[in-house]
Amino acid sequence: MEIKIEEFNSTNDLSKQRNLFNECFPENLGTSVQTIDHYKWKFKSFPAKIPSYEYIARLDDEIIGYYAALPYEYIIDGRHVKAAIVCDVMTGIKARGKGVFTKLGKYSTNRFKEEGLAFSTGYPIRPEVLPGHKKSGWLFPFKIPMYGKFIKMNSFFHSKNKQYLIPYANLVLFFYEFFLDLLSFSLSKPIGVSISNYLSTDVKKIEGLEDFFLNWKKENLISLNKNIDFLNWRLGAPEKEYQIVILRVDEKVVGYSVFRKVIKEGVPCVGVLDFILLNGYEKWSSFLLLEIEKYAKKNSAELILFMIMKSLAKKYGLFMSGYLKTPFFFSFIIKQFDESIDKKILLDEQNWNLMWIDSDDL
Repeated sequence: MEIKIEEFNSTNDLSKQRNLFNECFPENLGTSVQTIDHYKWKFKSFPAKIPSYEYIARLDDEIIGYYAALPYEYIIDGRHVKAAIVCDVMTGIKARGKGVFTKLGKYSTNRFKEEGLAFSTGYPIRPEVLPGHKKSGWLFPFKIPMYGKFIKMNSFFHSKNKQYLIPYANLVLFFYEFFLDLLSFSLSKPIGVSISNYLSTDVKKIEGLEDFFLNWKKENLISLNKNIDFLNWRLGAPEKEYQIVILRVDEKVVGYSVFRKVIKEGVPCVGVLDFILLNGYEKWSSFLLLEIEKYAKKNSAELILFMIMKSLAKKYGLFMSGYLKTPFFFSFIIKQFDESIDKKILLDEQNWNLMWIDSDDL
């Protein structure tokens, strides 16, 4: 039978799309991510004239593939453009290895170009999807590491069936943390420096946040167009609650972080969605990191995780605060549609400031 590639009609086929989602992402079974409410938030409420772009591969009356993107806005050297942030890409188990992924990917990205999107990006972590992206014309300019800091190692070694190592590992962590505390013993907030904590429902109440985003965007050649409306949407997923920490100097917002509690591979973690300090204020990063660690300990998390570029990890002093680069990483992939944008700018790792907030994850 012939496979048909077409635009997705959620009115008629949402239940079939959800079934395919459950088949492809079984790790989300029983969570809010698999619900129709989550789908509606993600693909129908994004703050843009067209909130999403969705395409499917159909065999008879069955959906065997799905390819979607959200129109995140980026600022490139002062120019505002819409980019297709690819997400929820799926191929049914029975359809794998038959070219469906590549065919659907080529069709979808061609449609992104027709819709006037400047480029598309993605952050695959599963190696099995990489060949299909390469066949569809994606470029792989660099990788984004994950950095982590263990607070305890109980759940990690339980998941590996090596419980006997827990007391030894935790003892090593104790002395490691003691050493880090000695290095930062003299660190105290000077006059004029303050920390404020908020929930994700308080985004519109945070004074000075919009100006902070404006200042940050001016500092970077390429930046996600972060603003109150975008952040309010990004943190608005059903049944998810994020913490926001604001760093002020003389009442001016100069840094912030967004994070939440998650479970990764059976380990209770805190995932850091975003972490920014304005140029010249990087020395105060430890105050934001300390607030994240306080929250992690209070909520019995055992690991803090960042998806963050190497240059930013160095800039914000993650190593000096006890964070190490893990063996895991995301591939940053990009496909350019608007040829008026300098390709060298897009492919240069130093021009980007990417974290989980740039994706649809966490």
